[in-house]
Amino acid sequence: MTKYSSKQKSKEAGEGKTPKKTTKKKTKTSFNIDVLVSEVFDQLNALFSLTSDLQLPEEKARELIKEIVDQIASSYSSRPTGEMIVKKAKKYVNILNEYVASRILSELENLTPTQLEYVITRGGRAVIPEASRLYNLAVKTGREDLVETLRYVWNKQGPRGMIECPSCGFNAIGPDRSCVVCGKLAPEDYIKRRLNFGEKFEVFLKNASVAELNEVLNYGYVLLGERGIYNPRSQRARLENPVVYIIYLNRVEQSRVIEEVNSRELPI
Repeated sequence: MTKYSSKQKSKEAGEGKTPKKTTKKKTKTSFNIDVLVSEVFDQLNALFSLTSDLQLPEEKARELIKEIVDQIASSYSSRPTGEMIVKKAKKYVNILNEYVASRILSELENLTPTQLEYVITRGGRAVIPEASRLYNLAVKTGREDLVETLRYVWNKQGPRGMIECPSCGFNAIGPDRSCVVCGKLAPEDYIKRRLNFGEKFEVFLKNASVAELNEVLNYGYVLLGERGIYNPRSQRARLENPVVYIIYLNRVEQSRVIEEVNSRELPI
């Protein structure tokens, strides 16, 4: 009787089994982006007026278009046609204008009048970090229309919580009372009027503890925000308000604090 080893048995048993199928993972088709750029260069160059109105060198325009094409092509699993690239660029032209504006602002120190107009009128959110620079350029060139456009974009899409600058009209007065756009310093009395200091001060006096009122007297100032007035070391002030301003109390206001402290029967 023939004896079989354990290895032979397992081999023969395995010969009757159907081999498992192996699946290959699909990989994204690669293609030459430069060829695609050459196909659409003229159309996208005309769409964004890169070498004409914006007067960019062709080399720079081609570099910019390559970045745009690469962004659009990355949304496809296979090589898109030039027609598909142009069609999508037209569909998202406002977003791409913002991208072009941001690249111009980051690479060009001096802007031509046409470039300045393009960036401000089509740049969208891209103008926010450069608002001060663009404002000064628009003022220097006498383009009040561009100042108005920039102001509209800033007040609609810029940082929240800052009050309007009395000099330039942008909602851009920072915590130090200086305008982050035009650089002018807003008077403290102006900030108090804009944020209804008198009314809020009376509310604060009635609701603050004696300890908080004494803290105000020791420091000589309060924190003023849209939501109200707070004692100098208040953590709540900055949680409840996007911007808070330090307001130093005059003699009359200090006297009101002292009167309120003295009127309390049981100091807290």
